Amino acid sequence: MNDPGQTPIADLAADPLEPRIRGLFAALDHAGELAGAAAPGREIRGEAGREALGTRVCFALRLLEGRIVAVRYRAYGCPHTLATCEWLARQLEGRSLAGGALEAPGVGNPLEWSERLGLPGAKLGRLLVIEDALRAALAQA
Repeated sequence: MNDPGQTPIADLAADPLEPRIRGLFAALDHAGELAGAAAPGREIRGEAGREALGTRVCFALRLLEGRIVAVRYRAYGCPHTLATCEWLARQLEGRSLAGGALEAPGVGNPLEWSERLGLPGAKLGRLLVIEDALRAALAQA
């Protein structure tokens, strides 16, 4: 039996991640580097954040004929950070750069990402780092 004022043991075993985040975190298919330096297209990169502050993200995008044909990321952060990077990579691949890839329907902004993925409000700062890394990459396009 637990002492009064302690967290019940059953609560300690509960999964703190939403199922959508757990699924993305379990399949980080876009994590890593872009393969094939000889692959067609141009590679652009952007990064933001600092490990010492808890979040660092680097995105690499391969562009071909005005489209994002491949996205990879490297990230240091919590499962929510990595899951959001994975979700964004999936959203961005195949998108046109015309009109702004981040402004395209289905991509949105950090507040919309938080709502779509069911993230706690306390994670907004991490989402802003992710957005800064993507914008740094897209500024080179």
